[in-house]
Amino acid sequence: LGIPFCPTRCSYCSFVSQSVEKSMALIPRYLEALWLDIEATAAAVRRAQLRPVSLYIGGGTPTTLSAPELDELCSRLERAFGLRLGEIEFTVEAGRPDTITREKLEVLKSHGARRISVNPQTMSDRVLEAIGRRHTARDIISALELVRAAGGFAVNMDLIAGLPQDTPEGFERTLDAVLALAPENVTVHTLSMKRGSTLSAIGGALPGAEDVARMLDAACAALYKNGYEPYYLYRQKYMSGGFENVGWTRPGFENLYNIYIMEELTSIISMGAGGSSKLVAPGRIKRFFAPKYPLEYIKSIDGIQKGKERITEFYGL
Repeated sequence: LGIPFCPTRCSYCSFVSQSVEKSMALIPRYLEALWLDIEATAAAVRRAQLRPVSLYIGGGTPTTLSAPELDELCSRLERAFGLRLGEIEFTVEAGRPDTITREKLEVLKSHGARRISVNPQTMSDRVLEAIGRRHTARDIISALELVRAAGGFAVNMDLIAGLPQDTPEGFERTLDAVLALAPENVTVHTLSMKRGSTLSAIGGALPGAEDVARMLDAACAALYKNGYEPYYLYRQKYMSGGFENVGWTRPGFENLYNIYIMEELTSIISMGAGGSSKLVAPGRIKRFFAPKYPLEYIKSIDGIQKGKERITEFYGL
């Protein structure tokens, strides 16, 4: 489920997301459309006799929403699908530490969220500034302290090798700082210079392929040394050096959704802007996509609701 809003837009980002300071007025309208999408999706899932096993709320930054908005989102999902979210694997992206509050964590915990992503990308204040983040490494640590105090969450932390102003030595310091926080999962990305990003448009000096390789080698060595194991891998277009993104986990904390989305064995059904659905049955796969941008999504909601009939049609029910 997609919440395509962030506090600000990072310079490397090409995901479907809107800066809240520019699009705050869209959020209530977006949520009203999303409620209709959730109802239509749940009805189609019931008719197709499918059983939800995992929910991943991503973005954007879902914790851009207020605590009451997150509560309503979770409550509507539970009512529509007829289950408690704590009965299934439930992950929430809280990627920006400046969006995490005690109240939001209490709401998510009360609805059964068991995994949360707090994504620093780097622990260097200089690099954070270079990519357009309006928080510091200290803010990341404070956010982790809030999450740990709330209790009950496995934590993922994302890092990106190859960011502007970063160096192999600086990346190793980031690794040390993140590992000291003992997250259950660490996802190591390689910078992807996608065409929709500000960084791609403005250009500028970036670490070369040899330096990025050193960063990734350092990550591999440090994560193995600290008891993590790689459990999924994928590549994107325009990645620095042609490298990859790797998800690492402490044993027993693997995220099923990350495995499902990499394989062609499980149906993935999306709700919200920018969503990509993949319906799977023996010998065939069907994909369909939601409009990418919030306003486009809002204006298209009637067609989106009707389009969920493809789920039951695919399964012949």
